[in-house]
Amino acid sequence: MNFRILAIDLDRTLLNDDHQISPQDAKALQEAAARGMHIVFASGRMSASVRRFPDSLGIDGPIISYNGALARESRACGDAVLLEIPLPARYADELIDYARAEHFHLNYYLEEVLYAREDADLRRFAEIYNSRTGSSYEFVSDLERFKGLSPTKIILLADASDPSHPNPRNRDEQYQFWKKRWGEEVNIVCTDPEYLEFMNPKATKGVALEAIARHLGVPREQVIAMGDGHNDTPMIEWAGLGVAVANAHLEVRDAADYVCGATNNESPVSEVLGVLAGLRS
Repeated sequence: MNFRILAIDLDRTLLNDDHQISPQDAKALQEAAARGMHIVFASGRMSASVRRFPDSLGIDGPIISYNGALARESRACGDAVLLEIPLPARYADELIDYARAEHFHLNYYLEEVLYAREDADLRRFAEIYNSRTGSSYEFVSDLERFKGLSPTKIILLADASDPSHPNPRNRDEQYQFWKKRWGEEVNIVCTDPEYLEFMNPKATKGVALEAIARHLGVPREQVIAMGDGHNDTPMIEWAGLGVAVANAHLEVRDAADYVCGATNNESPVSEVLGVLAGLRS
């Protein structure tokens, strides 16, 4: 099969534990792009935070950001929006009220700006997020000014859960709380240990990848998708070849067509593209 699109997750897939792309994977991606393969970087991050990785490699192509709530064209095509599926205002408004009443930190994403309420007691969560993604904050006195609007997504940040010491304020317990309240009405995803992400239920990396493939005129049979986390499963299931890195969650490995021998610290992209090159030869 002549694969024409490679969609790849960033954190814990392409990026190693130092948040870097290995020289081997960088070379493999550059060579694949030079051969005409479309390289699609897919992440829960904001668009600017996603885009800096292909930029660093000299690769221009579509990107998926906000876990699929937004897809953009290449820079050469004006960075145009291909797909945008925001979180309905009524859910966003309830999260704003809840976070204020229960004293939680919210990342509120609107029109490619990251907003958060200024609160010295919660600033450590903003620092955690900034240190991992490089995304800059616009701090405001309150988020109530955004009520009635539909953000691209929202993240509630809480302390990581410890199964031996349950705490209703921790991330996993907050997931159970909101999942019980909204069920499938909202796409609720646990990503990093402190992150609880809220998106439109139609917003997934799979939906965004399908929109990009359709725009490029590439059938799903010619699409590869690589990832490690639950938020990557929709694109891994949709792609013609779904790939899980060795460090992926069990459910993700079960959903994949191919499981790498390499973890995110061992250049998994080189492995996959090397295997495909061997099959072609």
